[in-house]
Amino acid sequence: MTRDVSMMRNRLRLYLVTDPELCAKAGLLHTVREAVAGGVTMVQLRDKTATTEERIVMGRALMEALQGTGVSLIINDDIDAALAIGAHGVHVGQSDLTPQAVRARMGPSAIVGLSCETVAQAAAADPLLVDYVGMSPVLATPTKPDHAAALGFAGLEAARAATTLPAVAIGGMHLEHVARVMRTGVDGIAVVSAVCGQPDPRAAAFALRRAIDEELNDTMRSRIPNALSVAGSDPSGGAGIQADLKTFAAQQVYGMAALTALTAQNTQGVSGVHVVPPAFVRQQLDALFDDIRIDAVKIGMIATADIAITVADVLAERMRGPIVLDPVMIAKGGAELLRPDAVDAVRTRLLPLATVITPNLAEAAHLLDRPVAATRDEMETQATLLRALGPQAVLLKGGHLAAERSPDCLMTAEGVHWFDAPRVSTANTHGTGCTLSAAIAAGLAGGGDLHSVVRAAKQYVTNAIASAHQLTVGHGHGPTHHFHNLWNR
Repeated sequence: MTRDVSMMRNRLRLYLVTDPELCAKAGLLHTVREAVAGGVTMVQLRDKTATTEERIVMGRALMEALQGTGVSLIINDDIDAALAIGAHGVHVGQSDLTPQAVRARMGPSAIVGLSCETVAQAAAADPLLVDYVGMSPVLATPTKPDHAAALGFAGLEAARAATTLPAVAIGGMHLEHVARVMRTGVDGIAVVSAVCGQPDPRAAAFALRRAIDEELNDTMRSRIPNALSVAGSDPSGGAGIQADLKTFAAQQVYGMAALTALTAQNTQGVSGVHVVPPAFVRQQLDALFDDIRIDAVKIGMIATADIAITVADVLAERMRGPIVLDPVMIAKGGAELLRPDAVDAVRTRLLPLATVITPNLAEAAHLLDRPVAATRDEMETQATLLRALGPQAVLLKGGHLAAERSPDCLMTAEGVHWFDAPRVSTANTHGTGCTLSAAIAAGLAGGGDLHSVVRAAKQYVTNAIASAHQLTVGHGHGPTHHFHNLWNR
């Protein structure tokens, strides 16, 4: 099951939980509309005393009020009501419905939230069943008199560290708590009386959202992102993990690498490949995930089906951030870098995990078992077909298209977007695919949106190619200039 974790983190930014008594004076619909206008990003309908039929009536009215806002509606503890109104998901507690029951009835695309009152409960939350956890309660709160012992800020920080799932803090949350709470690493704050009980819900939500955004922006500015490359080695430094690490550094991202293969190659071609045993690939990945926060993963050369399956297993289990897949198949000089039996494993196991895949025209044709696209219309068709295989987005690179400019086709759930760049007449294009995908991973690791990240990455690669003449490396397909932004100041 593929989930957009970055989108979920954004949805949790300011989470409104309704309270029937606090909303009674102004009215539930008015309160929610005003709160959403002020910046609320998700709404939970919580009314413990209502019947399912009453929740259905309230939920339908809320779904209509939220239509077109992009704000999701979550129903507390009532699958029947959620299904009846087409709600986006269900939130459950530790002693209520189980996440398994919700997932079984709501389906793979539904949002499933789980309340966690202890560090152990946060650590036990299953990422295959749960989309986010609510750390509750942080402080004592009158809106939930039967709550467990308050976590406090230290407990919240420990619970946040115990899970990689998106997390929201709830319980006694008000404006004065925003800075302290957000510094624990949670993705957002859930409020009840801080909005529902206020005379101006819009103004209250606006103040909270502004404080949360400012704190998140400060955190992102002060925190250097971590990106991981899972790929093969290029001892000449132009492609593979060497290119990825240079790109991460050029984008001010801390880079790491898990090796899948060693190659003997230079600018004139590949003369040998030594594949890393899959068990050791897993050992590398486990060592990293056990110790380090990984904000984005870039996958390059996979080599074999067993390695593809191993990488897919680890990432499905442990990676909650964006994954960029560059389905490397053939080296610039023509050497095969992906064994035929691995193509199906890449197609069926890795593509569905990817936030975005970045095939060139030949790779796309190989994955689809179709002729190589020769026009923009054919590129758009193949990008659509590739996205149907499971990735959230496809960036089909048109560098080999017979055209005056270099067009790339980005296909997402919102449709198609084209990125064009001038062609640079040069033989120094070794590792351009690795560099582009690594630049996208670096941008996503920093929290950028996909369109902006792709645009910036394409410009970075274009400039790296245009500056490659400043290097004197080898006698064949030379590398791009990864640090042109430093040399050309």
